[in-house]
Amino acid sequence: MTFKHSLTYLPHCLLPVFLIAGLNYWNALKTVDTSLSSQAQTDLNSLSGELDRRLQAEEVELTRVAFSGELSALLVADVGDSSNVTWLQPSSLTAAMSRQPFLALASLLRGRGHFERVAVFDQKRSPLFQIERQQAPQGADSFVIKPNGFSILSANLLTNKTATVTLKDSTLQYSIPVSNLNRSEQVGILVAELNLNEVMSETAGVLTGAEQTGSGTQTFVAAIDPTAHFIYCSNRSLQGALVSSALPAFLPIAEAVSGNKSDVSRFQDSGGQDYVTAYAPLPRWTVGLAVGHDRSPFAAAAHRWGIFGLVLALLAGFTAALSLSYIIQKKSHGIERVEEGLSAIEKGELDRPIELKSSDDVRAIADSINAMAEKMRAQIAREEETRQFQSFVRLTAMLTHDLKNAIEALSLIVGNMERHFDNEQFRMDALKSLTGATDKLKGIVARLTKPLTSLSGEHPRPKSVDLVPLIRRVVAMTAEPLSEKHRIEVNLPQNLFVFTDPDRIEKVIENFIINALEAMADKNGKLIIDAGLTNRGAATFSITDTGPGMSPEFIDTKLFRPFSTTKKQGVGLGLYTCREVVEASAGSIEVESIEGAGTTFRVVLPSASHDSRY
Repeated sequence: MTFKHSLTYLPHCLLPVFLIAGLNYWNALKTVDTSLSSQAQTDLNSLSGELDRRLQAEEVELTRVAFSGELSALLVADVGDSSNVTWLQPSSLTAAMSRQPFLALASLLRGRGHFERVAVFDQKRSPLFQIERQQAPQGADSFVIKPNGFSILSANLLTNKTATVTLKDSTLQYSIPVSNLNRSEQVGILVAELNLNEVMSETAGVLTGAEQTGSGTQTFVAAIDPTAHFIYCSNRSLQGALVSSALPAFLPIAEAVSGNKSDVSRFQDSGGQDYVTAYAPLPRWTVGLAVGHDRSPFAAAAHRWGIFGLVLALLAGFTAALSLSYIIQKKSHGIERVEEGLSAIEKGELDRPIELKSSDDVRAIADSINAMAEKMRAQIAREEETRQFQSFVRLTAMLTHDLKNAIEALSLIVGNMERHFDNEQFRMDALKSLTGATDKLKGIVARLTKPLTSLSGEHPRPKSVDLVPLIRRVVAMTAEPLSEKHRIEVNLPQNLFVFTDPDRIEKVIENFIINALEAMADKNGKLIIDAGLTNRGAATFSITDTGPGMSPEFIDTKLFRPFSTTKKQGVGLGLYTCREVVEASAGSIEVESIEGAGTTFRVVLPSASHDSRY
């Protein structure tokens, strides 16, 4: 079971360690390439500088001989036809070697890496003689002097009147004009050949500490001519070969350096060695140089350590997944008990505690949940008591409000009895009003016997009711007894049918009229009661008074809220109850009030013949 669970956590455990191992692997390979690139560039700079220094030194030495007085005097002695000069005849060449000009020219040929042959031409560009170096097995070089009739170097060198350097195959060809003693006239040309392969071989020893031989070296050094041939290569088998056929992988580098470009690149030789190679041209000598270091051993080490790191990451991931699975399984029992306890709490079983061992890791959570459940039980008990008390208070307030309205109606009747008792019509109306008030008091008593129904807020199903008789009855009972103090204006149609509960809507009308009369209690006012249909056919009635009015803030925030009132002895449930009744009948209440001018309450109800709103 533990192994099965560990497979679930394995991806999460492997991903971070594999990511770190992969980044280390990639960084190791990048470090190898960066280090080898820097080393190759450094070595290339050293090689270029040393080769340029040596070639310039050879050129300076050749120029010194060309400008020497001895060589100039030798050429001036030529009277036009070199065959007539006795010291140039074959029988005299051996003796001529002891002369100063020949000694100076021979000095150019001594030593490895120097010129291989030197030729002198007269002012007519005709060859006079040539001195060649012949290497002996023991290194004691000898010299051979050839008279006229030989061919050396490129013919185009002889047409220049200034010093010229040309690369041909692996040979650098120098051509330097020779002037007379006062430098007023050119009397000949000194031409020399330098074996660039030998100079490169000697210079490359600066990098390796020894001459490069064989093909197994870890450092690759090459010199390339403009035609992409190897002038020199640390792999001796490639010297003089065409790059495209001998080493195709190196061709992009050869073409780039022949195009005077410099950069760092990589190539693989035929043996599979991967070289990080820096290359750059030497424009002065029309030669391109490349120095590369084999990255294979360094990359192999990076691969070994990278793979080792990935294996370690795999083992670490498996170990972490197994450990995590074991820990989670150990905790799962306690968590299951906690889940069972939470499920019981969700179902309302607050008296069911969660019991765990003291050694369980989730014991603290279980104790917290038990404490929370205990607090919830206490809170629910307190809330139940509070709801019961609030229900009692609400019932008391509602009954007090209805009782207050009934008493107000009775007070108005009793107050007018002394003045109008002799009026038979008044007595009849008073009797009806007393009967109605008595019925209301009986209703209040009945509601006391059924407190739950009184508080439920349920309303009987609406039915078709004519509002006109209801309004007239309420006006007769509440407003007409005060007709001597206030002007009462009633504008009612012949009938006005609506869908509502007749008993409750009558209380709404009564509440609005009593509120209007109480608002005008301190002065003589005017009460206007209108009823009719809106433009859209909905039934409406309105009660307007000329009382003090209400502020917009009070209308917006407190008017229809329970227990909010502007009366000194009000309960604050009248308008709240009115709104509940009207909205239960799918109607609405509109209020227009101006402070100091009065208030109008307008009720819109669905018409019995047209269920629509304004």
